[in-house]
Amino acid sequence: MARIELRDATIRIKDGLSGVGAINEPTTAPVATDTDFDIDGIVLNTIDPDLVPVGARFTLTGETTPVPHTVTVRTPATTSPTTNIEFSPALGAGTYLDDDVVTFINQQIEVKVGDGNLTYTENKEYEYELDRGNLDSVREGNEQPMDVTLDFVYEFVTTGTGEEVTPVDALKGKGGAAEWVSSSADLCEPYAVDLEVEHNPPCGTAETETTVFPDFRHDSLEFDLGDASISATGRCNATEPTITRT
Repeated sequence: MARIELRDATIRIKDGLSGVGAINEPTTAPVATDTDFDIDGIVLNTIDPDLVPVGARFTLTGETTPVPHTVTVRTPATTSPTTNIEFSPALGAGTYLDDDVVTFINQQIEVKVGDGNLTYTENKEYEYELDRGNLDSVREGNEQPMDVTLDFVYEFVTTGTGEEVTPVDALKGKGGAAEWVSSSADLCEPYAVDLEVEHNPPCGTAETETTVFPDFRHDSLEFDLGDASISATGRCNATEPTITRT
């Protein structure tokens, strides 16, 4: 079992949203400090591919220093196609044109771990072949999913009006995360999320290490109201995490 030191780490829960759209402002293009624009050409990996989820993040061609913007309001509010989005933060410096590409990226939240932890176990299956009752050869058996346990503190279980999505809603794809998109490439599979741990050493020249646990589904959620903590135990549709150093 592996144990990640969380003192200098950030844990994120991420969905699988992706896709594109385009600015639809043929007369007056957006400018820096704008917080909304008309949009068309939306193609998302969602059940309703031209409806932009509230909470969707995007980057924009033309922004001098691209940063993720988060959709706060869409028009129309309940039907598609979406024709206008409001977002934060406001657009930064840049040159914005009609039909500039809007690239949508995953929705995410950061989890407040507190005194919690994240542990995971990589599982292997081997089959030992016998020769006349004696151990002979070994071959690898079926792939086994990783086991992952995430312990964290919480203020609320479900998301209130105007609040950031809670970890429980994000794990379930409900409430404030009702418009989150499964991280699984097959949307017919049960809803899943990616867990991402970014370890950024505070001193020296050590590289940042990012560990991604793909397609996590919780098998159980254990709530401790006295300690305001939750333990999420589940598995990933992968045999090991993806680890990168930058």
